[in-house]
Amino acid sequence: MSAPVRLSVMGAGLIGKRHIEHILARPEAMLSSIVDPMPAARELAVSLKVDWYPSFQDMLSDNRPDGVVVATPNQMHVANGMDCIAARIPALVEKPIADNVSAAQALVEAAERAGVPCSPAITAATTR
Repeated sequence: MSAPVRLSVMGAGLIGKRHIEHILARPEAMLSSIVDPMPAARELAVSLKVDWYPSFQDMLSDNRPDGVVVATPNQMHVANGMDCIAARIPALVEKPIADNVSAAQALVEAAERAGVPCSPAITAATTR
């Protein structure tokens, strides 16, 4: 059996916590860190015994994951996705992927140019 995929979750609000629960429930995945500047996110990371970082850049220098789930506030999705692409880390971006079509297109094109997977999150509710 191969090693679990190490995933970081950016944003530990309601949706980020749901992604964390799903990661923790899968033996083929491992939560490596939580990236969120809020004190509650730090407390959550401590309770789960995973690393906590106030910023993506702080995490990169210490604990580079195999992938990132972007579950930050909607207006931050494109910037956070671009950070992942620049760092060459695959990203799953919570929906909406962007505030408008042109920003979404710019994110997708940047990912394609870099050859870095970047995909909107698809939940069971959206695939029915």
